[in-house]
Amino acid sequence: MNKLMSVFLVLLALSGWITGGVFIYGTTMNHNYATKMAGANAFNIIEQSLHNTDSEAAVLAKVMLWKQEGWTAQTGSIATLCQSDRQQLRHWVTAKNISKICKLVQ
Repeated sequence: MNKLMSVFLVLLALSGWITGGVFIYGTTMNHNYATKMAGANAFNIIEQSLHNTDSEAAVLAKVMLWKQEGWTAQTGSIATLCQSDRQQLRHWVTAKNISKICKLVQ
């Protein structure tokens, strides 16, 4: 094999490694963005559903009602927040009740 062919094959191999790295980076960035947006969407659904709720007891009662009546948009959104970012639930309940709500919707 001549020297030119060897150089070509080495460059081809390196370009494959670089392309693979770019694809892995792009996939990771896409996954992180999708996860972030799923959390934002879930937060917005719960925010809209609880906008007139003024106490923590009322929030817990609403969540129980959603679970009993099968309101999947709300309970699914809470489940998403429980999996991705539980701290966002602190807008409505204390840390003590976050685990209670997450167990309720599972």
